[in-house]
This record gives sequence, structure tokens and C-alpha cells, in this order.
Amino acid sequence: MLMMTRYAALLTALGALLLHSPFVTAQSTAQSTRQTTAQSAPQDYPAVKIAGLWWMQHNLNVTRYRNGDSIPDGTADHAAWAKLTSGAWAYPDSNIMMISTFGLLYNAYAVSDPRGLCPTGWRLPTHDEWTALTNALGGETKAGAKLKGKLGWFPGLEGRDELDFQGLPAGFRGSDGTFGGVGAYAYWWSSTGSGINGSWGRFVDGTQPGIFMMDGFKKSAFSVRCVCQSTGTNRPGIGRIGSYSD
Repeated sequence: MLMMTRYAALLTALGALLLHSPFVTAQSTAQSTRQTTAQSAPQDYPAVKIAGLWWMQHNLNVTRYRNGDSIPDGTADHAAWAKLTSGAWAYPDSNIMMISTFGLLYNAYAVSDPRGLCPTGWRLPTHDEWTALTNALGGETKAGAKLKGKLGWFPGLEGRDELDFQGLPAGFRGSDGTFGGVGAYAYWWSSTGSGINGSWGRFVDGTQPGIFMMDGFKKSAFSVRCVCQSTGTNRPGIGRIGSYSD
């Protein structure tokens, strides 16, 4: 009953966010443009500088690889998802209304596809770069609270969003096709294979201030944050947005 109450509260908050946030509207329009034309240049994506890299401030939501090839939508069929051996994406919690806020979830096959998941000029962060970000923010026991956004989390789980990273709890999709964790957990892939289950990544549990290492199965689906290399305090064509531990 408590979870249902929290979920209802989350949906109410998301509805208000979608209706009243000019940033979400702008992002939705930009998303539509990017998905019907060539991928945009790096300066078109809001980002924050942390530990020498520019990190996108929102989860990725593209449905095409960098070369223009379509990435299949695997949202609807749970049984088919569990059998996939190629790239696919899914709506968080199987809900199309969540894409503007939470972005999309991608399996590890999409993350490692040589056609490129991130837009031109951007790439997935490596395992070591996630570690560098974590260390710059005080280590595993503290970094999560600094990355968590103020919106999208269940009441009482919101973060301070000290850096404007806007970490959002899009949850996950398990290797069996089931969904979970929206409003309570944020998961992000790295580009580094683990050699065990699939690829390394990080996750934030809304009830704790830390950020934790994970080894995600290839058939699981998580959020993606892209990065581009820093050149001083500015990125080409966008000027200073924000920085932390340059």
C-alpha cells in the first residue's frame, strides 16, 4: 500500500513537471529534431563539468545509432526481450509518458554497438571515469547524494543536486524483461565490459547517500549519460555552464 501511495505521488509530480517545465518542453522538441535529422553537435546538449569531463545533464533518449540506423523498441514484449542478443531500448516502467523526464533504458548490446549510441562528439564514460567522478565528489559513500536530482524521486528520497547533474531514478529493466525501481533507483552504464555478467556501471539507491558499482547483465537495461572531453572551462559554442573539481 505504501509503494502504491508513493507511485501515485510520483505520477502526480511527473504530471506537474511535464505540464509546467519549459525545460522539458524544449528538450522534447530538441529530441524530435535529433531523431529525424542528422545527430547534433556536442554544444546542443546541456552539460556540467565534473572531474575534467562534460557530463550530459539528462539521460539519453535517442532511438537511432550515431550512423542513423534505428535501434529497435523492445518495450512491449517481455519474452522477446529476454531472448535479445542485439541492441534495444525501452521506456522506463514501460510508460511512454516517462521519456521526457527519465530518458530511455538501453541494454548492454546497444551500449557496446560499434555504430555508436551517443551523439557525434560524445561517448559513454568508462568505468575509470565513473570512478574519477565518484572520487571527485567525496567517494562512494557521499557522491550519490550530490548527483541525485530534486525531481522525479519518491517523496523523501530527493537529492540536493549540488552540481546540476540532475540524476533521475529511471529504474531498470531486468534480463527477464520485467521493470522496477522507477522513483527509487538510478542506474547508468559505462562503456567498460566486466568480463563477467556484461558491463560495469553505477547505481544510486534513493535511501542512501552513496553511489555503488554494479556489473550489469547484457540483457538488462539502464540509463545512459554521455560525456565529452573537457577543454578548459568551456565547450565549443556553449560557454561555461558549470564545473566541479576541474
